[in-house]
Amino acid sequence: MSDRGNGWKVELLDTLTRNPWFGVLLQKITRPDGATAPYYTIDFPHCAVGVVVRRGDEFLLIHQYRFIVDELVWAIPSGGAEKDESAADAAAREMEEETGYRPSRPLEHLVGYYPSYGCGNQRFELFLAEDPLRVREAADTDEVISTRWFKKEELLGMIQRNEIVDGLSLTPLLLVLLRDALVNQPAG
Repeated sequence: MSDRGNGWKVELLDTLTRNPWFGVLLQKITRPDGATAPYYTIDFPHCAVGVVVRRGDEFLLIHQYRFIVDELVWAIPSGGAEKDESAADAAAREMEEETGYRPSRPLEHLVGYYPSYGCGNQRFELFLAEDPLRVREAADTDEVISTRWFKKEELLGMIQRNEIVDGLSLTPLLLVLLRDALVNQPAG
């Protein structure tokens, strides 16, 4: 049993399944008032990473088929960190594998967050790559159908029309667009 130091206790009852990407756990939660409850959680051993790739006012997206939702989607390059790989290194690797572009300078960390902390511990670490270098064709042809540069106005239209449906992509794209809008506000 693990005492979280805040009155909550967690006991692992069973690992229902585990694969290289995640595990499904059955845990017993003891609340500060002593009440207990079973809790099913998804355990992710490594963080997921994503990178907003920007060149001036253009953004690079990948087009891919996601069979779980049965949709062709536009998204930022993303994937999972390997064991002992930093989030920034994983983001740069995924960017090159999926797009053929490499960062021209160190990635800027944008935000880290838990997208579904009610059921899992997966953490998203998101980065910005400015003015990337084209080094080769994209290597990840299993997942990526194509890549395309979109002008900022096109990207905003896609977001408004709900054409970008991936939260891992929407959060950092909107953050970069908001930051740009705030920087470009007239002084007053």
